Amino acid sequence: MSRIRCPNVLCRSTSCVPVAQNKRYKPVKGLIGGAIGGYFFGPVGALAGAGTGFNGKGKVKFVCQSCGKVFVKKM
Repeated sequence: MSRIRCPNVLCRSTSCVPVAQNKRYKPVKGLIGGAIGGYFFGPVGALAGAGTGFNGKGKVKFVCQSCGKVFVKKM
């Protein structure tokens, strides 16, 4: 497993701790995506648009303990 490094060019520390993780389905995002997809592409587009509520799932927010920079990584 590779170590998480701070993206700050001057820091590059490996002492980064996870703060938050996005795990849930966002119903409002799915509803809007379904409405837009249904409008343009019919029922198939509505189903595909409803899946947009899962976008962003698996992203973890980290904080560097050396410089304090907050950054997001997809895991």
